[in-house]
Amino acid sequence: MMISKIFKGLAVASLTIGLATVAHAQQSWEDVVKAAKKEGTVTLYTSQVGVPQLDEILSAFTDEYGIKALKLELRGSELFEKLRLELATNRGAADMSFSGGSVSLEAMGVLEKHGDIPNASRLAPNFAGNEMRLPVFSQSMGIVVNASMPKEERPKSWADLADPVWKGKILSDDFRSVGGGGLFFALTYDKLGEDYQKRLAENKPVFTREIRDSPRRVARGEYPIYIPFILPDTLLNKGLPLEAILPSEGLVYGNFDGAVVKNAPHPNAARVLLNFFLSDKAQLIYAGSARRPTVTGLEDKYPANVREFLKAPLLGTQEDATVRAEMLKRATEMYK
Repeated sequence: MMISKIFKGLAVASLTIGLATVAHAQQSWEDVVKAAKKEGTVTLYTSQVGVPQLDEILSAFTDEYGIKALKLELRGSELFEKLRLELATNRGAADMSFSGGSVSLEAMGVLEKHGDIPNASRLAPNFAGNEMRLPVFSQSMGIVVNASMPKEERPKSWADLADPVWKGKILSDDFRSVGGGGLFFALTYDKLGEDYQKRLAENKPVFTREIRDSPRRVARGEYPIYIPFILPDTLLNKGLPLEAILPSEGLVYGNFDGAVVKNAPHPNAARVLLNFFLSDKAQLIYAGSARRPTVTGLEDKYPANVREFLKAPLLGTQEDATVRAEMLKRATEMYK
């Protein structure tokens, strides 16, 4: 009888502790939200330039929390340098960064651990992130061709691009630079091998950094192919004679990460905004623009016109800053 009472007491105590822990965790996040509202403002530095979906999300965030959201749009290299300089001079204005290539920001030491972010538990395995940064969406890339090209002649895979038939006919983002081209080189070098890149180099792809204009050049017939094509740009080029191809090996993709900046003036508001970026509302806004959500459970809500892009298999991405630097060096050596 005594033993039975002891076990019963332990069970009750265990349940009480468990409930208290859950309540504490909930209260802890409530405290973060309260502190964020008291801060009243959050400043976002982002390399997502001129994208209306970001404005829509920030407006929805302000409506929900009453926290004013300010943003500064910069090119990636400018954003990195500004954050580095602000930290070095102890004159930081940014609370949160939102950009591609955040592995480099992490390596620079300008990010702060974000702590508990409730919606981070919903991230898909491919987009787990870490204690410094969390992927908000992935920007997937494939191939785009002029729609007049007969279907039987179109490349169906990344491997097909090494066929000599495409010599001098491929327009490409520069493999030797940070961005889609550099990411494509690193991924296909890793997945398809050095010999693939040697054969592709023999086809003399024409490099450009004019990412937005390149699909239009394909539409005008200057080149039959452009790689790697950012799939959300399909919506921007609607009506042009272009066809997006999803390579059989899978899509190359780069993550857009959110992160709290070190010495942020409004750190609680930064955490609340980061959590909001991973909410259903924000994720589905990005899904509507063909940017792949990073949280699970929304697949049935993807818009029909972009569902194929958002559910296509992924080849991979490159998140090691050291490897990225080595791959850029190797691309420079292979592509003169």
